[in-house]
Amino acid sequence: MKKIHKILFLFIIGFMAYITIEVCWRGYSFPLMGLCGGIAFVLIDRINNEISWDVDILIQGLIGSLIITFMEFVIGNLSLLGIVETMWDYSNVPLNYKGIICLPFSFVWFLLSVVAVILADCINYYILNEEEIPYYKLFGKTILKFKSK
Repeated sequence: MKKIHKILFLFIIGFMAYITIEVCWRGYSFPLMGLCGGIAFVLIDRINNEISWDVDILIQGLIGSLIITFMEFVIGNLSLLGIVETMWDYSNVPLNYKGIICLPFSFVWFLLSVVAVILADCINYYILNEEEIPYYKLFGKTILKFKSK
């Protein structure tokens, strides 16, 4: 049961964080995007828990970016088919595919994913008391290590 509570807790944080970011960025959001934010945060945490602390933070950010971009691709295609409401249009953004995904926003998702990895580890370590002391490497060097409790 503890695992379900953790997933729900992380989902709610991801849901609220994404909605908040989107409202601050463009003034509005959609509940479906909150669902995507919650799911993405849980998936990023699950993958992060399965890989070594020695995996470069850039790789962890790339994995998160791929997850979010894939979710955008699926939702975007559903909107093109008229199954869900169109929530964004990247047609005017360079390096886009059908206006539903684009490289510049994949880079934004990369940056958000790095923050999500660190936030999830912070929650797991300081609030849920689950992990050893988290640390992050960049090009093989430790760049950040949490303070012990």
